[in-house]
Amino acid sequence: MMRRKCCLFLLLANVLVFIVLYMNTQLGTTAHAVQEDSTNFFFRMKNILNDINDRIKTENYPGRCEDDLELLILVPSSMWNFKHREAIRKTWGNKNSSDAKTRLLFFTGTSLSNKTFQQMFKDEQGQFQDIVQVNITESYDSLTKKSVALLKWAHLNCPGVRYVLKSDDDMFINIQNLVNVLRKTKPKTAILGVKNSHSVPFRDKGSKWYVSREQYPKDKFPIYISGTAYVITGDIITPLYNSTLYVPSLFIEDVYLNGICRERIGAEAIHLSGFDTARSRGKVNGRSFEKRLTGHHFSPKDIILMWDELKTVLKPPRSVDTQ
Repeated sequence: MMRRKCCLFLLLANVLVFIVLYMNTQLGTTAHAVQEDSTNFFFRMKNILNDINDRIKTENYPGRCEDDLELLILVPSSMWNFKHREAIRKTWGNKNSSDAKTRLLFFTGTSLSNKTFQQMFKDEQGQFQDIVQVNITESYDSLTKKSVALLKWAHLNCPGVRYVLKSDDDMFINIQNLVNVLRKTKPKTAILGVKNSHSVPFRDKGSKWYVSREQYPKDKFPIYISGTAYVITGDIITPLYNSTLYVPSLFIEDVYLNGICRERIGAEAIHLSGFDTARSRGKVNGRSFEKRLTGHHFSPKDIILMWDELKTVLKPPRSVDTQ
């Protein structure tokens, strides 16, 4: 019954969009303000239609969030990173790693792998019910698309969440420390993490990060928050996602979402002390995270070892279930 109602609304909405676009074409460009309003209306309708389509297509994905969720943890992960996901589930991503109400989800793309691999992945999906697979081919250049997809999922399924943490799957994070900071500072309308203020586009065509003038015409990127791990306040999830519908995409995920789109919606970029994109002086040392928030470039084995080390200097608020 619900699917019928959604399909009927989708049909009516498409007819309405066609009528608006037809009228706009017939009127020409004599009234710029009217044309601009029609364009904005088109993007709003496009957003609604996309949302309806996704509610139908993703009905077998992990369910909607509970209303009192404090922290939603979203982790982009390649399909084949089984051990990374396992390590995060057993350690800092576990719901008992802090006294906050949290939820962990992984976002993967698709891959042309053998049947054995595909079956392993499906088994993992079925067992843990914490993986959202989006129709995006796994590659470095698809990271922006995957990050937009996880933002969209939060917009559709977690409208009342207080904070969203996006993290790479090779990060180590002290969730309790992060929650304590957010409770103390109570940030609003912001993205928080490692702040970058003086980055410029690479114009060398031989560079992995080459950005053409057509892709980004300015000589300097806006201030942005590093993409390895960052926090988005819940009040901007929907505006930030909506901005991706009309702001031209850029393959550099953090510059695009946390710089260009953030700036477009008027959200603040806040440097959060304790966020770090490096290891602890190149060493694997869980005890160093007694005061820190994040660290980067750790293997699954490192993450599990560091978690055991960290527990020797902390008394977790709950007994962590690693099953």
